[in-house]
Amino acid sequence: VRELREGGLVLVFRHAATDTRIEMEESLDSCAEQRNLSTVGRREARAIGAAIRRLKIPIGDVRASPMCRTSETAELAFGRVDEDLDLVTGGVTGSDRDDERRYRKLRRMVRDVPDGTNTVLVTHTGNIGEALAESLDEGEMLAYDRGELVGSVKPEEWAALVRAAG
Repeated sequence: VRELREGGLVLVFRHAATDTRIEMEESLDSCAEQRNLSTVGRREARAIGAAIRRLKIPIGDVRASPMCRTSETAELAFGRVDEDLDLVTGGVTGSDRDDERRYRKLRRMVRDVPDGTNTVLVTHTGNIGEALAESLDEGEMLAYDRGELVGSVKPEEWAALVRAAG
């Protein structure tokens, strides 16, 4: 929590909980053609945001994939979002070459050093796996300092961090 309060980190979130039983070819054109947040996921995103505010963790830029589940996670947790096509899940738009370019871009993004705040990136497990060689649960966060992984928080762990911080 101390490091998060100091800022200067890039926080990579996987979107909050979805109904993972839904399998479909997804399209950016419509939320009806995507796997979306479940009721649990919406509650989870709000709780993450509330914990971050209670812990007084400074948040600067909030960027998310334009997929509905990622942008909604960011909006519910942080109250704002800039959609970033570089964070979209692989295979949804463009070619394999475009996906590879997005993975390289995500690797560069986690090396950026925000000034006094933390940058939030909300994306998908496929991107995180390909770009950062990490596997995350829905709603989980990885914290990066100049491209080095310095910690992670699962969605259910935020409440305990708030209690511990007093």
